[in-house]
Amino acid sequence: MDFSLNTITNWLSAGKNRVPERGSEYLEVYRQAVEMDFKAYDPGFTLGKWLGSGGFCDVFLVPGVNVPGKGHQIVVLRVLRPSLYRTPDAMGNNRVIKTFLAEIFYNTYLTSQNVRNVVKIFDYGNLHNKHYFTMMDYVDGPNFSDLIKRGPRDVKELMRRIIFINAVAGVVGELHFRGIIHRDLKPSNIIVKGWEPYLSDLGAARWMHVKDDVGDEQTTVLGTPSHMSYEQLDGDFYKVDHRTDIFSLGAMAAYAFTGVYPFVGREDINYREEGISALSKVEPEVPEIPFRKGEVLRNVLLRCMDRDIEQRPKSVVEFQHSLNTWILEL
Repeated sequence: MDFSLNTITNWLSAGKNRVPERGSEYLEVYRQAVEMDFKAYDPGFTLGKWLGSGGFCDVFLVPGVNVPGKGHQIVVLRVLRPSLYRTPDAMGNNRVIKTFLAEIFYNTYLTSQNVRNVVKIFDYGNLHNKHYFTMMDYVDGPNFSDLIKRGPRDVKELMRRIIFINAVAGVVGELHFRGIIHRDLKPSNIIVKGWEPYLSDLGAARWMHVKDDVGDEQTTVLGTPSHMSYEQLDGDFYKVDHRTDIFSLGAMAAYAFTGVYPFVGREDINYREEGISALSKVEPEVPEIPFRKGEVLRNVLLRCMDRDIEQRPKSVVEFQHSLNTWILEL
């Protein structure tokens, strides 16, 4: 088989712009091409298992690599998908690369600040002008969505999930303290290690306060459509602030406390044809929380997801206080 980058790029461009599913022969073709190229980074470089694909990157576990200045590390390698930035659309290519570089900036900044519970970056670059990549710390654990298969069975389990969501909010608060909003908070972006959350995927992050002259990269709709806030879906780019993350915390909490995602109705909308703003028509649906004062807790969640950003909790601290108050009043 031909393992050249051009062969892989052509195949990906003809498909769905992502690595094929596990078990496909083309996954092995792609994996071997990446592994062969990265031996220029470290002669002993070997790819481990494929961890999945996101909107921009294909992600692999590397069981051991010599990272300059960091020594031998187990890392998560994220490779920017070639078919996204090697197209006839030069402006589109540039936009994808800018977005990837912006994510590197936020990761590097937070790593330099030693922000706890944010997955740290070890290295990044453009390998021989063939692969834009990052090497991230490997946090051994499932993501939060893997742990939520149903609602809590009793008050004890509900309280455990409330404590965990409070911990997630604390990490988000650290970002807000440094002037950064995440914009793509969802259970799959939270890695759980010993019931301690680690925040990943800063691909949609940006500074909290922006002006109209910051450039078009700040007005691109980034994030996961099914999890976006109303202001993101409606394109109110300069209304987006820390309360956009509070919206996402509320949606994540609703999922954790009930086992049902509050915007499941968005799955019935073909936003690629109707436009992404069509998703904003769906109102949150939070089932009854069948525990003492469950309606009080449900109202807290609905307030976080209010269509009017001014009606949401004004800070992460206020969000945490609302959850803690419910626990203390049981």
